[in-house]
Amino acid sequence: MTRVTEWVLGIVGAIAAFLGLFILFGGGNQSLGLGGELTWQVGEISAGWGYGLAIGGGLLLLLTVALVVWERRHPRVHRRQSEFAGLMWHTGIFVVVNAFLWIQDIVGGGGLEYAYWITIPWGVGLISHALAYLFEARRIKELTDEEVATEKPRQELQPH
Repeated sequence: MTRVTEWVLGIVGAIAAFLGLFILFGGGNQSLGLGGELTWQVGEISAGWGYGLAIGGGLLLLLTVALVVWERRHPRVHRRQSEFAGLMWHTGIFVVVNAFLWIQDIVGGGGLEYAYWITIPWGVGLISHALAYLFEARRIKELTDEEVATEKPRQELQPH
């Protein structure tokens, strides 16, 4: 599952970063979009979108690198790794969606009107997810340490 996470986060991050840089540095007469009504001139797109996409894409790429490094350093931790990947998915989606909403809310012209109403409760949920992950990791470590402590005396008493 982690490899899928790495690929998806990496691809989405690369696309977002590319689009952000294209908006920031592309010529004003360049077109961007899917065609028809879904095409815009780069000069018509606010620089806030460019910065948001570039920064959000860069963060997703950093998250991808963190996942790859984590997997290489801890190759045998499959169960914990999938739980970690779930937390990273939650974090990545939180960052992308909230960045989009904040940029949309600010660029819309009225200042901050609604984005924080989504970010605050979702942020509480994300913090709860992270705390649950950390407490579960501590509990597993304590169980593992306890099992190791009880196994050593048994091994010493066994005849060879």
